[in-house]
Amino acid sequence: MTTYTSINNWNIKPSPPEEFCRKFPAIAPLTLRLLWNRGINEKKAIETVLNPSYEDGIYDPYLFRHMEIAASRIEKAFTQKEKITIFGDYDADGVCGTAILAGFFKKAGLNFDVYIPDRSREHFGLSLQKVKDFYTDGTRILITVDCGVTDFDEIELANSLGMDTIILDHHLVPPRWPNALAIIDHKHPEEPYPEKVLSGAGLAFKLVQGLIKTERFPVSAGWEKWLLDLVAIAAIADMVPLTGENRTLVTYGLKVLAKTRRLGIKYLFSLKEKNPRDSNAETISHFIAPRINAASRMDHANAAFLLLTTENDEEARWLAARLEDKNEERKHLVEEIMGTLNTKFSASKPASIIFEGSSEWPAGVLGLVASRLVETYQRPAFLYAANEEMIKGSCRAPRGINVVELMRKAGDVFADFGGHTLSGGFAALPENLPRLKQKLEIAAEGLTPIETGPGTAVDAELELEEVGETTFECVKALEPFGQENPRPTFLVKNARIADIRKVGADGSHLKMKLGPRYIGAIYFRSGENDFKTGEHIDIICELQENIWNGTRKIELRVTDARHSQ
Repeated sequence: MTTYTSINNWNIKPSPPEEFCRKFPAIAPLTLRLLWNRGINEKKAIETVLNPSYEDGIYDPYLFRHMEIAASRIEKAFTQKEKITIFGDYDADGVCGTAILAGFFKKAGLNFDVYIPDRSREHFGLSLQKVKDFYTDGTRILITVDCGVTDFDEIELANSLGMDTIILDHHLVPPRWPNALAIIDHKHPEEPYPEKVLSGAGLAFKLVQGLIKTERFPVSAGWEKWLLDLVAIAAIADMVPLTGENRTLVTYGLKVLAKTRRLGIKYLFSLKEKNPRDSNAETISHFIAPRINAASRMDHANAAFLLLTTENDEEARWLAARLEDKNEERKHLVEEIMGTLNTKFSASKPASIIFEGSSEWPAGVLGLVASRLVETYQRPAFLYAANEEMIKGSCRAPRGINVVELMRKAGDVFADFGGHTLSGGFAALPENLPRLKQKLEIAAEGLTPIETGPGTAVDAELELEEVGETTFECVKALEPFGQENPRPTFLVKNARIADIRKVGADGSHLKMKLGPRYIGAIYFRSGENDFKTGEHIDIICELQENIWNGTRKIELRVTDARHSQ
């Protein structure tokens, strides 16, 4: 059991044993401490983290039980010039996975088409009508990306029409599996593939790997590595664990992103005067992924797909500007809806769940609002956009509550639902809303989130004077950061506020200069506080790079703060 040094509910993780540190004299002590805190304490595991190898870190795609079937069927389509339709989900993972397959199919000369549904007007996944439409248009192979495992009836229809289906999906295991020709999904109970949490785009990449390995297509071995930027974007956007094979894929995906060939991505960077060479996981999570997702939330995911695949300079420039505008619209809408709900809940706190909707809310932004509500109120949040024919919504849950299981308990009231453990989407008839809310409240009664522990756990205590390049390099050794490999956090005590001001549209963030070296610090959503220039504060923080106009500084991202004792 881990023993912490506790300071007013801020818990400092213990130092690693001296015996462990003596084994690795060439590694900086702070880096060793961060490795130890993450349970990485064996030589081979440490080497894998600090010096990842593409060849050693990537599994053979033919370890998937249905890879041979999928590759053989696509090869047959290639030789017989049969039409393939790629049906991708509309989020960043689905769009990136669709772009991965489309990139290879175009390079290989296959006959294919792409279809991404409208988030606001269509259900998640396939529909019976779309299956009929695809067949009528000549499709003989239907490949689903980041969806498909719950489309049992739609797959049966495709089978009856003589259309083969290949499913690439990673969502929660369905009550029954569809009868597809091939299912490439590591969550299948009979699936032997070693990595169990790839993204949908990661599965698309494995399929491309498998196809190139057959040597039956006019694509050179190794070409697929140029697709790794999309794998990295999808993995971080979809919050898959950055461990195991995912860590290797993202590590090398960031290298590809740094020298991206994609015109649309280049123009996104240029709009904000960013350099792709400075990319890291945060670049994707805070900059690229929100703009890709803004397409389906505020417009149509086709805009994001085209941004990632276009080879036309003028089109790339226009699409980048459009997604930048849509992302700004999205941010304003999220803040507006959050303001409305916070006002409501200030008068009456939500019960076992949050269940709210409006005809004025666009369905595309509701998942973002639901996430904020879960963070604030620690309750499952179900938000929906209402109209006369069908309501569409998104839901999120705090850790320890499975939102899909909640929906399954009220399943007969939904027209459609699905998702991951902590996030999902749903549709229902308007007349079923009262009953749906009641059933969800009953299902959630008594459920509680997983406690995060007695307090905030931090990796180590730092002196303000230690904030700089040397310390940052110790931290950077563990990149990329994300799910199951969080960015290290530190306690800095007794830091003097040299300068402080409120920033942001609503003044909810604090920008500070700390200590005699005027070290920059940003404290997002700082809440109510009365910090003033000249006072001393203790902070929990992360180290981050601030690169502007060619100048690079190591600064702090504050996550908690209080007056020094």
